[in-house]
Amino acid sequence: MTSKDNYNFMEDLKQQWLSMIDAIADPLILIDSDYNIIRQNKAYFYMVENHKLDNITKIPGNKCYNIFAKRNLPCEHCLVQKVNENDKNIKWTSDSLIENKEFEILVHYVPANEKNNLRYVVHYRDISDQKNLQKTLAHSDKLVAIGKLAGGVAHEINSPLAGVLAFTQIVLSEMNEENPHKEDLEQIEIAARKCKEIVENLLNFARLEAHVEVKNEIQLLAEIQKTVKLAKGLLTQKNITVVWDILDNSDDTIYGNNGQIGQIFLNLISNAIQAMKNGGVIEIEKSTENDFVCIKIKDTGCGIHPDIINKIFDPFFTTKTVGEGTGLGLSITYSLVKQHGGSITVESVINEGSEFILKFPLKK
Repeated sequence: MTSKDNYNFMEDLKQQWLSMIDAIADPLILIDSDYNIIRQNKAYFYMVENHKLDNITKIPGNKCYNIFAKRNLPCEHCLVQKVNENDKNIKWTSDSLIENKEFEILVHYVPANEKNNLRYVVHYRDISDQKNLQKTLAHSDKLVAIGKLAGGVAHEINSPLAGVLAFTQIVLSEMNEENPHKEDLEQIEIAARKCKEIVENLLNFARLEAHVEVKNEIQLLAEIQKTVKLAKGLLTQKNITVVWDILDNSDDTIYGNNGQIGQIFLNLISNAIQAMKNGGVIEIEKSTENDFVCIKIKDTGCGIHPDIINKIFDPFFTTKTVGEGTGLGLSITYSLVKQHGGSITVESVINEGSEFILKFPLKK
């Protein structure tokens, strides 16, 4: 083989390997021991371009932590320097590289070349969707388990509670106004009614776990407007203004259950009212996205702390003081939205407010 043939063979082999590396969907880079990028595949290039992380024409020669994470120093969680001949592969996860993204990072040791230069292959795998799916599945499993438990407990409590309430009312009806025990019995009746309300919420929650066919045609915006009218007195009393932002006039008909749809938005509006102790604004926005109607309910309340925002749809989770709530409102809302084939997410900033985003499939 001539030197020219040998050169062509090596070039062809190089192109084969580069094509294979560029075909990998996950971002890959080759770096030296000082974190300088030597080479990257196309997936890394496109990620930098899509997220506008830096000047995409200057990737090689720059520090990986500068290009990827926009840092001036190596990332605190980075384990690259721990990779060596005895421990050639190290893997960890990070959610601090790109906002709203979580990566599994695998670093592979490359033996030193003739110049004694150490190098590392860094493999980034976006696991954000996987993590979100795991959270959703875990949440759904939790709802099913708690729903069954709640149903059983509620049925056991319901019968004796009904007896307590009934006999209290009978005694009250036969008691004159001067009886010194009448006020005590009235307090018992109030407490029993409160317990009955909690039991009904438990039963409603348990029933949500079973699939219910919802075939009624509902004008979603009209249903929300009815719910706002229902809460008008409380909104006025709390000095809260409702602002409507209708981005389109398209048909927003969905299939559903009117009472359950009303409960969804009554729960969200009640939640917003409780978040605005000193008054404020509730903004309701409607738009359409492909085959879905999107409703956003935004308040100017206290916001939700990042440490608990992933727990707010859990049954019985509440930040309210004793007597202000049972912790079922948002979990029931979540279940009702899912039952109607929709989705609900939340975004929040402390002391600025929260925004609930709901999507329902449009009638076809």
